[in-house]
Parts: sequence; C-alpha cells; structure tokens
Amino acid sequence: MTKTSRMRGDDRRRLLFFVSLGALQAIWPLTMDLYLPAFPQLQDELGTTPALVQFTLTGAFIGMALGQLAAGPISDAVGRTKPLATALVIYTVATVSCALAPNIEWLIASRFAQGLGAAGCAVIGIALVRDTVSGPAMLRFIANLSVISGFFVVLSPAIGAQLLSVIDWRGIFWVLVAYGSMLVVLAFGVFLRSETNPPSRRALRQGATVRDDYRALLGSPVFRAIVVGGGLMFAGMMTYMASSAFLFQDVYGLTPTQYAIAFGGHGALMIVGAQVSARLSRRFSPRRIVLIGMTSLVTAAVVLLLSVLLVPQAGFFGFLIPLLLFTTSFGLIGPAVQAFALEPHGLRAGTAASMLGASNMVFAAVSSPIAGFFGVGTPVATVVVMLVLEGAAFAAFAWAFRRRPLPIAD
Repeated sequence: MTKTSRMRGDDRRRLLFFVSLGALQAIWPLTMDLYLPAFPQLQDELGTTPALVQFTLTGAFIGMALGQLAAGPISDAVGRTKPLATALVIYTVATVSCALAPNIEWLIASRFAQGLGAAGCAVIGIALVRDTVSGPAMLRFIANLSVISGFFVVLSPAIGAQLLSVIDWRGIFWVLVAYGSMLVVLAFGVFLRSETNPPSRRALRQGATVRDDYRALLGSPVFRAIVVGGGLMFAGMMTYMASSAFLFQDVYGLTPTQYAIAFGGHGALMIVGAQVSARLSRRFSPRRIVLIGMTSLVTAAVVLLLSVLLVPQAGFFGFLIPLLLFTTSFGLIGPAVQAFALEPHGLRAGTAASMLGASNMVFAAVSSPIAGFFGVGTPVATVVVMLVLEGAAFAAFAWAFRRRPLPIAD
C-alpha cells in the first residue's frame, strides 16, 4: 500500500469518525426539538395543560442529567464504546414507550427514560473529542462538530412541522425510534472498532475511583463555577425553547411551518456563532471568548425585555430581532465553555463532561416549566426568566475567570 493510499484511508476514517460523532450529538436536538411544533396538538389530544406539556421536556432533562452523571464516570473506567451502545438501546426502547403513551403522565415518565439513554450519547461524544484532541484544536473541533448538531437544531422543528401534515405526534416518536435504531448500528459498526479510551490509557488513572474523580472536579472552584455558569446559560436558552411553540403559534399567530422557519433561523445563527468562536480561538483564549459572548448574550436579553415591555406594538418582529443576537451569542459561547472546562481533565474527561451536561439538564429541567406557570399569553414572563438566568450565568463565569485554573492532567 502506498503512502498516498494510507493517507487517503486515514482521511476517510477521520471523516467517518467525525460524522458519526455528529450523528451522536444530533440526538439531543432531535429528541428535544422535533416534537416542539406538536405541543398544541399533544395538549389537545391528551387533555392536559401547557405546563404539563412542558414537563415532557423537564422529564427528558432530568433523565439526561442523571444519565450523564452515570455514563461519564463509567466510560472513564471501562471505555467509551460499550456504555455508548447500552445507552442507545435504552434510548430506542424508551422512545417506543413515548410513541405508545396513553396519557401525559406516561409520556413524562417515558421521556425521563428517553433522556437517560440520550445522555450516554451526549456525554460520551464529548469525552471522545477530549480523548483525541486538546488545546485550541479541541475548541475548533467542538465548534465544527456543532455544525452538525446545529444543522439538526435548524431542521428539527421544520421536519417536525412537515411530519405533522402526514402523521400525528406519536408518529414523530416513531421517527425517533428509527433514528435510535440507526445509531445502534452505527455504534457497533464504527465506535466498537475505535476505542479512544483503551486499557493502556485507563491504566494511567492508577486505580482512581468514581469518587476520586468527582472529588477532584468538585475540589476545583473554577470547575464548579463553570459548571454552574454553563447550566444557567443553557437554562436561559431552554426557557425560550420550551415556550417558543406557544408564543410563536398562539401569541403571534404563526402556522407550524412558519414557526419552524423562525425557530430554524435561530438554530442557523447558533451555527454561525460557533464558527465565529472557532475563528476567534486562533487569537483569543476560551475565557476571553466566553466573556465576549456573555456580554452580547445579556445585552440581547435586556433589549428583548425592553422590546416586549415598552413597544409591544412591534409584535412578532420586536420579539424576533433581539432573539437573533441572543441565539448567535449562545452559539459563540458553547464551544469555548466546553473547551475551557475539559482541557485540564484529560484522564477524567467523561466525568467532567458528565458534570457539565448534567448541570445543563438540571437547570433546564427546573427552568423550562417556570414560564408556563406564569403564563405564555404574552412573552414577558419567558423573557424575564431568560434575563435572570443569563445574568446569573455571567456572574458565575466572571467569578470563575478571576480564579487560577488547575494544571492540565492528560
């Protein structure tokens, strides 16, 4: 075999690995966003309230939080591939249960189980990145990976809206069953052949236990603050997402297709933000990128609140335009937060990623139904919750970056 042939083979394997990671990361936007246009239909068929419909998101968030706290440390101890395959089987079975749910309580419980399975994909996917790259290259890899997941953020509501023209909300979950089945095949065909945390690397942990990993991470004030800040930031975005179907369709009168286009536009801007983050990483540190992005994010939330309070006659566009800056800023921050948090923790990348992800899910689970309880007849309650959460996230990040980070542990 010539050197050129070997290089081409390596390039193909790297591309397949990258695309496969992207498919894993896409499972959470598909799981969370594909059925969003069906919220009003789901509410009517199951005879429930908007707040309980939003609790189907909360159930998935809680499942993802608990699942990540388990999947990350397990993958550090025994390798990435077997826990990943197990999580995908759990996800697929739970999604079947969602499709067959006879009432809202059953659906919430099934979404919890679905979140447990999806958690393995999310946390192990990020750990796989840390296993293979580090430094500024890791930030760029995560940013490029976000193009794939962001692509599904953009398309999921639009796909869901179009699916609703031919199937009901249960059919959407059957589509997710098919996607989960495909990922099971992918896990056995790609990842089981390329373990990134082999026994030789795990031996470097020198007998470290799950308790040791959590103690080391929780012993870092910087890591604790990043985990809290990231969770608060994510919760602010999920507050918007959980209310978006009701606000766009019921308050502003958009059709499911129009809602999907507006929602997808915001997803596209998240991709743009992530790519800007990758470019900035060549000149600025992750902490500088986070501070720039958080300043922009909080500013957008303030403008959004002023718009809905002081100029409600601006209507849909008064709500939409500030959201454009909000979602772009969110995309800018995400890769930098992950890179900054994971860089010092190579040998416990799974546990570190699990804590980041679990924090996101816990804060999102708590925040998602809050706006629904206050009412979604106007956007004011949703925007107030968004601003409070993003302001608190900014404070957490600012405090963290004043501290001295721990040395890198590869």
